[in-house]
Amino acid sequence: MLNRFLMAGLAGGVLLMIYLLSKTNSFVARSVHKAVDTVTEDVDVLPNTENIDLSGKPTTADTGFYDKFYDQPEPRLGPFFNMSYSKISNLKRDPHWSSSFTYRQNPNWKNSTCNGSLQKRAFMSKEFGPIFRPDTQMLINSMLFNVNEYWRLKHWEIPYGYKSRNQNITYEEVRDTLNLFPAKDSIFNFSREGKPECLSCAVVGNGGMLNGSGMGREIDRHDFVFRVNQAYTRGYEDDVGSRTTHYMFFDRSLTPMRPDHYPVSQNITYIFVPCRIEDYSYLKRIGKGTNEFKAPPENVRVIHPDFMRYVHFVWMRVHAFRPTTGGIMAMVALHACDKLSLYGVGYNYKYSNHYFDTRYREFLSVLMSHDHIREIKLWDALDKEGIVYWYRRDVF
Repeated sequence: MLNRFLMAGLAGGVLLMIYLLSKTNSFVARSVHKAVDTVTEDVDVLPNTENIDLSGKPTTADTGFYDKFYDQPEPRLGPFFNMSYSKISNLKRDPHWSSSFTYRQNPNWKNSTCNGSLQKRAFMSKEFGPIFRPDTQMLINSMLFNVNEYWRLKHWEIPYGYKSRNQNITYEEVRDTLNLFPAKDSIFNFSREGKPECLSCAVVGNGGMLNGSGMGREIDRHDFVFRVNQAYTRGYEDDVGSRTTHYMFFDRSLTPMRPDHYPVSQNITYIFVPCRIEDYSYLKRIGKGTNEFKAPPENVRVIHPDFMRYVHFVWMRVHAFRPTTGGIMAMVALHACDKLSLYGVGYNYKYSNHYFDTRYREFLSVLMSHDHIREIKLWDALDKEGIVYWYRRDVF
């Protein structure tokens, strides 16, 4: 009898232990599942490392550290599109040009409703139709930038990404700079509902052939007037006009100018292309209002590295460092406007280097900086196809 009680008690104890162990294991399982979910959330902020040289990329242990430095932006990042250059490149022997490149697409872009838009001619062009992508993301801003986007672009040299030969451009530096400016994805300030049906734009370069041209009134009749670098208008109104709605510049552009000639206005949109690490410090000073050039921070727009690569690799296809400032601005206008006129672009030796020169100054090309010949051929082709109007004067 005693043995039966002992056996029953032992069996009961075993059952109790099994019950307790099962409850403990269930708790452990829930805890492990929760821990795994937490790790997964951290891992999600790791950059996409596919086909990218990620030397110095954050390790898994660092991802929590990086996660603390930014808030996940709204889901405004658009899809990607690829473009292969094996058919359009004039440098086929270089494998760098025969590969496929990826660009971010602007999800907010829509076809123009203007009947006479240059977009229609560009899309139908045998030469330019296959490469014309006005839906390419043109601007980068704080809402379109996160740590994933930084690492996606990290392996491209500035201004085509965030790689620098001399000094590291950190995620925090780009993020803090972009946070100083509005999260806009258009170079125009009107709302979509208030957009004019057709947008006529004039890009005014600084070429000497504008001196004595008398093109001022014609330029000012455009809806928008884009200027670059030393954009003097005072005293040159008859030849270059007086209105400025968009201005593309670098800190180097303003060095020869007196502050009283700076194009500063609440009505001007300022477009900037960071081409070296110092440009981010310069932009920060503008954003904080401590720079000598007092461009209103709310009017500043920064060109997306993808758009710069698109312009350079798809349209220019040259080995130069980057397109000229006028070339970049012309490409911006080509992908944003319905009608486009180009003035003072295309250097030559008949006229002085700039329209504001007080004596003749011969144009000097800086080796491997820009490819002026390629740009002239591009303006010529676009003009002959009726996509843009290029003021040639008696030179080209």
